[in-house]
Amino acid sequence: MRVKFVFVVLLCVFLTGCFEIEQSINLQKDLSGTADFHMGIDMEPMIVIMAQVGREMEGKKGPISAAELAKAKADFKKQQKDKKSDPAPDRKEMEKDLPPGVKLLDFKATEKEFGVAMDMKFGFDKVAHLIGVKMPQKEGGDPTSKNVMDTPFEGLQVIEKGGTITVQTKPANPAEKVNEEAAQQGGPKIDPEMEKMMKDAFAKMRVVYRLTAPFTIVSHNATRKEGNTLIWEYDMKRFEELAKSKKDDFGVKVVYRR
Repeated sequence: MRVKFVFVVLLCVFLTGCFEIEQSINLQKDLSGTADFHMGIDMEPMIVIMAQVGREMEGKKGPISAAELAKAKADFKKQQKDKKSDPAPDRKEMEKDLPPGVKLLDFKATEKEFGVAMDMKFGFDKVAHLIGVKMPQKEGGDPTSKNVMDTPFEGLQVIEKGGTITVQTKPANPAEKVNEEAAQQGGPKIDPEMEKMMKDAFAKMRVVYRLTAPFTIVSHNATRKEGNTLIWEYDMKRFEELAKSKKDDFGVKVVYRR
């Protein structure tokens, strides 16, 4: 049972890949502006981990050899070719379901050896309209199945009260989806060994939020500030700290004075 569960969890990680997510919003005084969204998915760390676990389950000891790693990478490429996996959405697909008040200004999808990178630039009449931006659903796909790509600006909140504007959101943590999917499988509790594998898989995960606005900053919880730009940076360690903290439900929050 546990061996099967190990593969289920690793498959969740494998399908997720190692994420690099960058979100940048540039506001104007009327709360219109532009938003850039970048996502890179690198599958190579997953290939290494899956190969290592596979050989250990065969009773082999020690680290994976260069020859075994080369074979694992070659097998992965062959599997992807045989599967004829769905291509990344194109610009027309992205534009057809955009919410009112949002336009797609630029779009680029770049395939890499073991992953893909997507870059999008949106223009918006009001920043709150970004919440409705969704990635195209695969034809015949499960409409209830979600991932971090489905709604890039999910959780974004803009609160105007008196002379202040509060912008806040909860950073998207790709590792949370893996934990949720593993729990849904009804397997045993994830032990320290499994937890270490998952941490190794997401070791290079990077999530960055940038917010630029022409307003006076009253308060913020950004990692750093460059001019009028506030920057929030997250890795696996920071996500763990955020999950444990009870002080602030929103990892990204700033209060401006008009």
